[in-house]
Amino acid sequence: MINYYHILGVSSNATDVEIKAAFKSKALSYHPDKHAGDKNMEELFKQVNEANQVLSNPYKRSKHDMMLKYGASTHGIANPIYRRTYPPQRRERYYTPQMSNWKATAYAFLFAFSVALIITTGMYLNKQYEERQKAELLAGRRTVFNKVKSVHHKGDLEQSLQLISGMGSFWYEEQDMKDFKDGLLKEIKDKGDDFLSAGEYEEAINHYDLLKDYSVSNTISYLKKMAAAYQGMGETGKALEMFQMMHLYGYRTTSFYLEMGMLYEDGMKDLEMALNYYQIGADLASSEYEVTIGSAYPIVINASMVPASHYDIYMKVAQTHLDLSQYQQAVDAVSWTKEIWDDSLWQYRIEGQALQAMGRSSAARRVIAEAKAIDPDFRLDVDSYDR
Repeated sequence: MINYYHILGVSSNATDVEIKAAFKSKALSYHPDKHAGDKNMEELFKQVNEANQVLSNPYKRSKHDMMLKYGASTHGIANPIYRRTYPPQRRERYYTPQMSNWKATAYAFLFAFSVALIITTGMYLNKQYEERQKAELLAGRRTVFNKVKSVHHKGDLEQSLQLISGMGSFWYEEQDMKDFKDGLLKEIKDKGDDFLSAGEYEEAINHYDLLKDYSVSNTISYLKKMAAAYQGMGETGKALEMFQMMHLYGYRTTSFYLEMGMLYEDGMKDLEMALNYYQIGADLASSEYEVTIGSAYPIVINASMVPASHYDIYMKVAQTHLDLSQYQQAVDAVSWTKEIWDDSLWQYRIEGQALQAMGRSSAARRVIAEAKAIDPDFRLDVDSYDR
């Protein structure tokens, strides 16, 4: 059978934190976005995902461990064995004196009572022993918790988190410890948010990194903040890794693809990849129109029905085609958007520049005339654009 521990590269005693970290690393390495068309990598990615789903679920993991240790088993009711029966035989009756029966019953009762007494006494003593052990364990853990609070009081959030996380799961009697840990995680996140808002990106990353082994790190909000902090530090590659993780977690919106495209365009200077993500976002927007409005959406749609991010991504598709000297594609990209945003000078500038580059001067002059009807000062040689 498949050993999911081997797939993730961890031991069978790995903690939830180690399993989660191994999954993130493997998933990022084998993600299909990094190996387009490679079926082997796609299969590895599926296996890694399946391994994480099993090992991160206590019930499924327990079942998996049993199968590894003991192998597959079958369950069912065995076929009954039919035996040949014989007619009852007549037996001789023997009569025991009444006194003998009474003594036998008394001996049996005393024996059963003695066994029950021994078992009950053993259970009581064992319970007492376990309770003493538990009390000693709780006292020791309480000592560690007092140290956690002392370190936290000194302002050392990192060591506080390390110490309390090392305590593992909490007992029923330790609800205050669990509450403290939850509050500590929130405190670290809030401080990271404050640093991010203040533009202190490195401090924000330092705080967010403390949370990477906890459930908060699997949220889209956390990954977005990490990406924003890396962008602020100029580390576009790491920001893209955060976006790839969001994509892995199923985050797919027009705004997401717009941001991805802008990272490739502005940070990586890769217009081909930028156009790829802009186009995905534009196609996603169009599919939303078809679902909500119907297949006739190009005719009935107007600017009031469309979010601002959709305008941005359509214009980015057209502008990137133009920047890549794909002039006809640039013209096609704005051919219907002018019906939605008829006062947008950006698309007139894109169309006019593309037509001029193709040598279609008369068509370019027509576009300039349409734009001047909106803004008499319109010029194709102006670098800025007006929405």
